[in-house]
Amino acid sequence: MGQMGDYSMNDLMLMVGACATALSGLIYASQKSKCTEINMCCCKIKRDVKAIIQEEKLEKTGHTGDTPRLENQEEVIDNNNP
Repeated sequence: MGQMGDYSMNDLMLMVGACATALSGLIYASQKSKCTEINMCCCKIKRDVKAIIQEEKLEKTGHTGDTPRLENQEEVIDNNNP
């Protein structure tokens, strides 16, 4: 027989399932990571982390928290007080 004859179909499917689970776990961890550069197995990824954080804030709270500021905001506040 060969070397594969020693293993049953259940053993092979278990191995394939374990490898697929490990790979999906690595992909999930890299998606949730806040790193700007990810190097994995000769694959280098650069990404915009600020956009990811804003998207997560938008999903949780309904806004990103980045309110536009007026250039002369101090003058506006001073003019409202008598």
